[in-house]
Amino acid sequence: MSGSTPDGAGGRLLPETWRRPVLGVLGGMGSAATVAFLDALVRATPARTDQEHIDSVVLNHATVPDRTARLHDPSQPDPTPYLLGDLELLAQLGADRAVILCNTAHAFLDEGSLPLPLLSIVEVGADAAVAAARATGGERPTVTVLATDGTLSSRLYQEALERRGAVVRVPAKEDQPRVMAMIYDGVKADVPVPTADFAALVGELGAGSDAVLLGCTELSVLFAQAAAEGTPLPGRVVDAQSSLVSKVLEELGPRG
Repeated sequence: MSGSTPDGAGGRLLPETWRRPVLGVLGGMGSAATVAFLDALVRATPARTDQEHIDSVVLNHATVPDRTARLHDPSQPDPTPYLLGDLELLAQLGADRAVILCNTAHAFLDEGSLPLPLLSIVEVGADAAVAAARATGGERPTVTVLATDGTLSSRLYQEALERRGAVVRVPAKEDQPRVMAMIYDGVKADVPVPTADFAALVGELGAGSDAVLLGCTELSVLFAQAAAEGTPLPGRVVDAQSSLVSKVLEELGPRG
């Protein structure tokens, strides 16, 4: 590799010809969600030429052990070394900051001691959900979170939303398997999920809330599918991954 980089590259794999800052994207959890993020980022970037898009390095690490499985069973493989190793690799490649396209993965990381700064989908999603919920005028907005069992049991979103003054709701015990089925038996298994079914589930589980937060990147795939088909979702629905796209553009997007 050293012979392929220009003088002054300083030993980094990324040539210094890349525009800074460079975004590191840790994906593969799952792969469809990673494609959805990249597609949304490209479409949302106000670029008139190739050169105006954000320079990024993408790791589609599909073999990272399942995050929810580990949270529920300590005997299952630990994804932590994979996540930290990938963030270190992104830093070595020259990324200036990173995004992780899996909500549940954030439960395994101490964001204050990572190899490079992280734009957290959890923090960004919580900001967006509370802002949407407050638009209803209530002093204590209510947000329903739809996410994996692992994300909910780790209380990632509950704590982030509560810090922002929201009242948090999650699906009832008998309803959560329906959310997991759309995530694991649908999107992750590459089995089509009818948009009407997704919209109906969001409407049912989010009834009575000021906003619904989609806190799983597989649900983000279905959110993008609904948008592409022109299918409206009931109520105020905030997709954490779409909010992350907006945050990336705010911080790294082309100026002027």
